[in-house]
Amino acid sequence: MTLASKCRLIAIVAATVAVLLLGVRASAKGPVDHPYRHSGVEMPISLAIGTVRSPEFVAKHDLYQMRIEAEWRLPAVELRCKMGFGVVPPTDKCRAQAVLEIQWRVLEGETVVAHGSAGGISSEFEADKDLLGRYIGSSQGQSKHKYTVELTFAKDGSSLDVTHPRLIVSPPDFAF
Repeated sequence: MTLASKCRLIAIVAATVAVLLLGVRASAKGPVDHPYRHSGVEMPISLAIGTVRSPEFVAKHDLYQMRIEAEWRLPAVELRCKMGFGVVPPTDKCRAQAVLEIQWRVLEGETVVAHGSAGGISSEFEADKDLLGRYIGSSQGQSKHKYTVELTFAKDGSSLDVTHPRLIVSPPDFAF
């Protein structure tokens, strides 16, 4: 098992424990401050059907991960189901509530350099007391090249807009 695989496994186990133990709602205060110093992109988005395009960013690292983060502003079980949290086998009812169906592309100018999809149930999450984040993909980049991320939502996830969803494009933790 490579170091990257071990780190990813540890992150998944830690996220599972955090989601199960810390499934709490955020307070009624404003949006949580998100200090992503190393992010290529950190932007609020709507999860309604349609396409969202990030601003262009300059890569400083070779590998970037993309994730959707949501604040704990819904009951924990509802948020986990709608985000497609699937480490613990979900019930059929929970599986039917998953609202993220995403096609993603990474562009350098107008050239597609990476693409993929994410949807349904997944085990690739991270969580803390404020946020639940779902990984949707990763992409190789080249330092000093300019990229844009484009997400197309095929299923209406606007019921999660109350959680102040954000697109985060950043190097993995072990890349710092």
